[in-house]
Amino acid sequence: MLTPLLLPAVPGHLAAERLRNVDTFLHGRDLDRAGLERLMRSRTGDAVHLLLTSSPVHGIANATSDIDFIRVEEQAPGGARMATQLFEAGQHLEAVSYGTAEIAGALADLGKAASLEAADVVTAHAHWDKEHELRRKYLERLVNGVALDGTSPYLEHLPGLARVWKWASLHTAVRHVFHLRLAEASGEPLGGAGYAVGALLHLMDAALSHAGDVYSNRKWYLLRWQRFVDGGRAAGTPLAPLAARFADLEARVADTLRGRDGALAPAFTQALDEVYALAGEGHPARLRLAPATGAQELPFLPGARALVHRTVSFSDGVPPTATVLVTDDDLPGDPAGLLSASRAGVLTLAPA
Repeated sequence: MLTPLLLPAVPGHLAAERLRNVDTFLHGRDLDRAGLERLMRSRTGDAVHLLLTSSPVHGIANATSDIDFIRVEEQAPGGARMATQLFEAGQHLEAVSYGTAEIAGALADLGKAASLEAADVVTAHAHWDKEHELRRKYLERLVNGVALDGTSPYLEHLPGLARVWKWASLHTAVRHVFHLRLAEASGEPLGGAGYAVGALLHLMDAALSHAGDVYSNRKWYLLRWQRFVDGGRAAGTPLAPLAARFADLEARVADTLRGRDGALAPAFTQALDEVYALAGEGHPARLRLAPATGAQELPFLPGARALVHRTVSFSDGVPPTATVLVTDDDLPGDPAGLLSASRAGVLTLAPA
């Protein structure tokens, strides 16, 4: 069963909002949907749907944004997909094509992934591109896409997409917070600040995805969150307290990058707990630490072992497999050894 999300509007209202975004964008380029459809069909052939995707749909396109399409055809093109590039009247248009059958299969798999337990959702998201010609980026664009006839033919799949994207971002945020804690405990405050930036962005994206606002391009995470808050969409929802929390984290990171003293980890672990309390479906922020596939554990010096896998990472008293509560006060083993092993790819940090 899908956990209820904080979707911002019923699908019909959301589809109307997306259509307004598209028409506003096209008007600003001296274009309209009918003319653009004639152009696309004359250049790329007939299609079941011509879906306008990406930033114009979400209302965040700017003067340099491309006009990206997904073409839905009756029959899938052969082989790996490559986007068709078009340059017309000063506009850069891009189109990638998929068949109705492969889209139906991908959406069915999306529904299955969204119904899994949290750790399995993360694994399904991570393996998606290896198993589907319709890659994750285009899956998201397909579900959010607005057809040039004004419809949103795949928007009904947004709740499943949102849950999958939420858990992928939560897991990434957990990894970043864990690395932040290790870096600060190892005497690397600037390295910790780098992990803190990643943690903050993915906490924002997890909160947005929990609210049904899903977009795979990372460069828009911060702007999307600011617009979400400034537009009043967090007000009156359980996400409202996160506006002040994330603003505080952003200020703390800026202070650290300016050279001011102060650990970031305590504030970030608290924020992680708060986001999990809202969107974590009862799960704690945990990681399963394990050697990478093919890594060997060998004795080294008294009290220390070596994990060998392409390179060598030494870890003092760290068990080869352990489940860690990331917001717990105690870090397992040697923080510097854990951080080095994770960076080298010797140690994996899996969802738990």
